[in-house]
Amino acid sequence: MNISFSDFWGGVDPYNNFFTDLLQSMNPEYKIVPFSNENTDLLIYSCFGNTHHQADRSKVKKIFYTGENKRPNYNECDYSLTFDFPDYGGRNIRLPLWLMQIDWFGKINYGNPQFVIPPSELRNSRYSNRPKTEFCCIVFNNPIPNRVEILKKLSKYKDIHCYGNPFGNHFYGEDNKYEVISRYKFNICFENGIHPGYYTEKPIHAKVAGCLPLYWADENCKHDFNTGSFLNLNDFSNMDAFVERIIELDKNEDEYNHIASQYLFEDKEPSLEPIKAALEKIL
Repeated sequence: MNISFSDFWGGVDPYNNFFTDLLQSMNPEYKIVPFSNENTDLLIYSCFGNTHHQADRSKVKKIFYTGENKRPNYNECDYSLTFDFPDYGGRNIRLPLWLMQIDWFGKINYGNPQFVIPPSELRNSRYSNRPKTEFCCIVFNNPIPNRVEILKKLSKYKDIHCYGNPFGNHFYGEDNKYEVISRYKFNICFENGIHPGYYTEKPIHAKVAGCLPLYWADENCKHDFNTGSFLNLNDFSNMDAFVERIIELDKNEDEYNHIASQYLFEDKEPSLEPIKAALEKIL
């Protein structure tokens, strides 16, 4: 089978990425080729361009992938790989974005993402046991209202160190992020928005760095994560109650350590096997 990629984010190498490794781990004879209607059997495309519109649907099978908060258009694709829980009549395979932060194939670096964490370091990483000499940090480029609100309210208690474009100190690379946030007790890691299944790299980065994640996602994140290993704004009546609980934990070392030491994937060990099994059926 000849497989092509199109319309992915910048920095994705068609010959060296998660999808290529996943498919070739299922069948080493799958071949990656530049897209053309004459040579492509399967086109995997994302939402950052329109090249996929050129595909002849009578010749080319199309799989849409997104880690963004967008829904598949099945008038344009045959199947999808998204974070959504619904299978849309057997046409959607669930692939949450956080799952792609794990180095399943021993690559370390895909360019974007620049660094992926080995499965052996999910529980105890090279970063997690570093001394937590600072209180709290936040890393973002999108100043959504909840992020602005917690900064205003929690900063009245102690200074929060902020990183990203709004603060003029943006840095690139997951390894650099781990280096920075591993100094902090808490990491504010709110998602950009709420939607069932929309869980990105943010909680896994915080936990691998040894922080206690201050998260914001819907209640269904319990299907992916051990919710006892972080605080979720969604579990509190309002931001004030959330901030009050953070302050309590900062002042109570034993209680803080109890939550911070819990494994993000307790009883929910991540695996690629369900995704492989679903892909086998459609390929």
